Amino acid sequence: MDVKLTKDPTDRPWSGGTVVYRVTVDGTWVGWIGDGRAWKGWRFGGRRWWACWREDGDTAARWSSNLDYRSRTAARLALLIRIASQHLG
Repeated sequence: MDVKLTKDPTDRPWSGGTVVYRVTVDGTWVGWIGDGRAWKGWRFGGRRWWACWREDGDTAARWSSNLDYRSRTAARLALLIRIASQHLG
């Protein structure tokens, strides 16, 4: 499984954040992850992350979180676990 994050060139990230990443698995878009506050360059670990599962053809998110995750990696893992649980469950 090849998971890639690509910065999304959006002008206005959600929740007041500074960056949004497009998540793909084996070349198929599966959603986004992003931060929720402006990065000040200090307070390591203070940034929170959200995840959203949404694929081509969807008219709404299949699942999304709040600013629940302390790292981009944790948000990515939560998204992948959610997708896997729905496909395997």
